Amino acid sequence: MSALKSFLKKYWLLWAACLLILRPKRFINEYIYNIVDYRFYSESLETYKAVLSKISQYSPSGPKESLLIMAGKSMNISWLQIWVVFGAYFQIKGHKVFAITSHENPIQNLYLKIFGFELFFLEDMGIENEVVPSQILVDISKLSTFRDFKEYEYLGIPLGKMALSTFSRLRASGIMDLENSESKKEVSYWVERLYKTWVVASRLYDVKNISMMFYTEVFMEEYGAFYYAAILKNLNIVRFAGTIRDNAIVVQHLNRESDRTHFSSISKKTWNEIVSKPISEVIDSELEENFSDRYGNRWALSSRNQPNTRIMPLSEARRLLGVSDKEIIAVIYSHILYDTLFFNGEDIFENYADWLVQSVRAACMNKKVRWFIKIHPSNLWRGELEQFHKGKYEEVRLIEEYIGQLPPHVTLVYPDTPISPYTWLKIADFGITVRGTSGIELGALGKAVITAGSGRYEDIGFTINSNSVDEYLSILLKVPDISTPTDREYEIARRFAYATFCMKPFTLDFLLPKVKAGKKKIFNSDDLIYLANFSKDENLLPKSLERFYTWSLNKKEVDFLNPWPG
Repeated sequence: MSALKSFLKKYWLLWAACLLILRPKRFINEYIYNIVDYRFYSESLETYKAVLSKISQYSPSGPKESLLIMAGKSMNISWLQIWVVFGAYFQIKGHKVFAITSHENPIQNLYLKIFGFELFFLEDMGIENEVVPSQILVDISKLSTFRDFKEYEYLGIPLGKMALSTFSRLRASGIMDLENSESKKEVSYWVERLYKTWVVASRLYDVKNISMMFYTEVFMEEYGAFYYAAILKNLNIVRFAGTIRDNAIVVQHLNRESDRTHFSSISKKTWNEIVSKPISEVIDSELEENFSDRYGNRWALSSRNQPNTRIMPLSEARRLLGVSDKEIIAVIYSHILYDTLFFNGEDIFENYADWLVQSVRAACMNKKVRWFIKIHPSNLWRGELEQFHKGKYEEVRLIEEYIGQLPPHVTLVYPDTPISPYTWLKIADFGITVRGTSGIELGALGKAVITAGSGRYEDIGFTINSNSVDEYLSILLKVPDISTPTDREYEIARRFAYATFCMKPFTLDFLLPKVKAGKKKIFNSDDLIYLANFSKDENLLPKSLERFYTWSLNKKEVDFLNPWPG
């Protein structure tokens, strides 16, 4: 059946006809609404095209870096709309622009053709025809346990971690039972597939003289192999990521030093500069405004995580939770258990699921505090809950299977809680996470943060870290009898939070966020799209485009930041 679908999607007109006949509602969603969005976006670019044509005659000549946009098979339309604007700007500066895409996504390809980018189709690259060397096949055949796969690398490429991450994401589950022969076979398939894709990607970069890349996904399916091919060739890699703001993104350069760091992390060079900056009331006021925006209703991307919640006095929240004023509160912030595993640094546990189960088990043993396990709020809008788990949160399923009934001092907090996430941050005395955003927020509010992994902010100086599972669990058993943040640690946390939430976001002043056609509000990740937003009264382009362009060419400059106040 999957082979038939793949064939039909390659010949997408036939696939569209089948959908129209068999599933007209899905046809409208997949084609009609997308075509409507494409038309309005394309029309909105007219002013941009006119300005580009005026300045093209002043563009410097000579060879420039060739840019490759990694769209892959099914990139969100919003990223395509962003990359099309950037790609056109690079073209006018004299760069060749290519894109990797798929025959299965004709709407995506329409966007990539607006400015005539040269397209490379995954299906035409002969990835499946590549031959895996016999020695690598022997090595793969010897992989049997989860740890075997997790530790398997080739030339420094974490093929095993990427294969496990892909396997986990495709099933929307953090549980990976490799005792199951079918599971082991599929993970082995992905190790081989990733190797083959890496070979093809390396060859493509050489043949087409690619020197610069745009990514958002970097660790799963074909994305990971193309990314590590670029890392090994020391190419100029720009990674894009979303924020809680509808009109802003985060960009960073990835290289051998910054590889496998979180997109909101700060390089050591940048952090050393930030630590030396004078701190002022502006920091606190802008952070307070940021918290208000992210947990208010200003941004659709953040408000979808907190419907029907409200910021309330802590006394009212405690009353709702049945917690007295004298009781200490510790909150375990669950991660998305299956998404982008193993990329962001190293974990002391096998994976997020293992961390959650063992953390809850330790909480059950520590009756000196009230424990709350906060299920990740994105479960509200991610489609996996019904598609894969029959309406039951995976966190609940794990706890029921491995722990059983929770004692009275440990409580699950579901995403439909009426208490605002901001109130949860304020009410917590201790926050527990592997490397989540909650750790940054808690630190900025002066709360103790206990971590279980690296790759983001564990070296900054405001968190309680562990080097082993035993050390971490012993810390949980000692709560609340562990040190709380000092004044210096609180200041460091505020500096880092300001850098993350106020300095890193790049405002897309040349794009206007809007709700996708056929939708009433932004709920899923692809419901937010953009229209080009260039002033008709100006002959010059926004300075933000040139600022990004200049930064992007300097691959040694990892962080793209707004200035420190003052």
